Amino acid sequence: MQPLTYLLLLLPPNIFAFHGGSAAFSSSPRLHSLSPTALLSQDNADNTPRAQTSRRAVLQLLQSLPVMATASPSSAIALDTVLSVPPQTKQTTWPLGKVAFSLLPLAGSYSRRATVMETIIDDGVNGIWTFDQLQGVVNVNVPVRMTVVKLSPAAGGGLWVHNPLAPTPQLIQQIKLLEQTHGPVRHIVLGTVALEHKATLGPFAQYFSRATVWIQPGQWSFPVQLPIEFLGVTQNNDKLRILPSSQYLHGNRSLEEELSSIREKRYKYWAKRDPMPEWIIDIDYETLGPLQFQSVGAYSESAFYIKSKKTLIVTDCVCSVTKTPPKIIAEDARALLYHARDSIDDVVVDDDATREKGWRRMVQFGLVFFPSQIEVVPLNRAIAKAGAIDPSMKSLGVGGVPGNLYPWTWNDNNADLANFNAISQNGKLFCPPILTKLILDREPEKTLDWVDRISKRFAFTHLIPGHLNNYVKAGPKEFSNAFDPLRSNPRNGKVFPQRALPEDLALLQEASDLLSKFGVVAQSKVCDLEPARQASRFATRSLK
Repeated sequence: MQPLTYLLLLLPPNIFAFHGGSAAFSSSPRLHSLSPTALLSQDNADNTPRAQTSRRAVLQLLQSLPVMATASPSSAIALDTVLSVPPQTKQTTWPLGKVAFSLLPLAGSYSRRATVMETIIDDGVNGIWTFDQLQGVVNVNVPVRMTVVKLSPAAGGGLWVHNPLAPTPQLIQQIKLLEQTHGPVRHIVLGTVALEHKATLGPFAQYFSRATVWIQPGQWSFPVQLPIEFLGVTQNNDKLRILPSSQYLHGNRSLEEELSSIREKRYKYWAKRDPMPEWIIDIDYETLGPLQFQSVGAYSESAFYIKSKKTLIVTDCVCSVTKTPPKIIAEDARALLYHARDSIDDVVVDDDATREKGWRRMVQFGLVFFPSQIEVVPLNRAIAKAGAIDPSMKSLGVGGVPGNLYPWTWNDNNADLANFNAISQNGKLFCPPILTKLILDREPEKTLDWVDRISKRFAFTHLIPGHLNNYVKAGPKEFSNAFDPLRSNPRNGKVFPQRALPEDLALLQEASDLLSKFGVVAQSKVCDLEPARQASRFATRSLK
């Protein structure tokens, strides 16, 4: 996930701002410039049937457009052609984005929201496709991903959608083309309680009103609990379901026990009448949580196993990152070049090395928030410097950074490369530090039990995370190893290190201590043995 979301959601005032925003738009009518009917008529205005080969050709063309636009340059390119602000078009607009994500200037909400589609598998029988959009704060952007799976006839056929994205006209057209070849969207699954995924559930589901919506257990809102309809979901009765617990799914809980665990009567009624999803023939899953926070909120996620293709789909629990920026990040390279500068005075060129440099720094901001290799510039000096920025660099912050501010400098030229390599380890799976330092370390036993169930039950060879690298080659062993920090033992002093250097965990360690002190979350059970307090820029204050 975008890690800042969890950090802010742990603080009640921000929880209110976020959920208030995500709930508010549901009371408004759909504001898309293209309605579902208009999209369909535009897609096939003369109502003539298309040959399957033609549909595939159009689908491949739509899919290739973002890729062609994001091809990395082999050498430096003229700044005036590369660094211009991409035009906002009808295809990449989602008008409700500003409301859904509330007050923060998130990329993809206040700006254009392009979609990059990738075919993972399409062999005529099986199909898996991913769709990436951009999300981030002040030019620290990450991919947020939706996955679509083709169901077998035995599982009811059609398409199964995991964690739907913002329904821009571009995305809806891509899905409609898939429907023409592979059948209608029949199931929409929200496999998390995280903001950036559930905020787009309702608007997307409105375009596929005949589909059944399945929601992750543990959905919550603050300051009062609101029904899922406040997110814009219009499905009801047997078309709106809660995911059965994986304990019931695998015979470890009776139907009576399952029903008693469901709070809302409407979900309980349909769970009793029709307890098993028809798609379980193709897709198995294991659920973690909900893990309740001490003050308000929860963490909950399901991992889905596509049996025929040995692929595991997750949301936030693990990710992988390498030096090459994802296609959706490179689709508008300005943020990469923004972060590639050592200071605001730098003038950079657009080439592979510059993009990789910007990406590794964006990753560090996104995962640890306060990289140890930066030095903060006083605000008055940062404002003065922003006013005197080189004209060729002014477009880098447009739509993402207020006033072109760049209020830090990076130590030396490539001093941060070691910090990035410690996180990346050439794409090895890891659990993000925001989870191992603030959330999962409060419930390590439950988390590791979930990890063990997944590792023993599902023989996967690849994994599709909700963020960063896509379709990662990894199996149960690699997945399990990603959670090693939770296996640290305070009793015997054994420590499994985090995937960030101790000095980079400064802010997260400070946040962990403060949130525990004020009772927002419980004390960490496993991760307070790390040297982050002694190595960090907050060391003196933390040890007082």
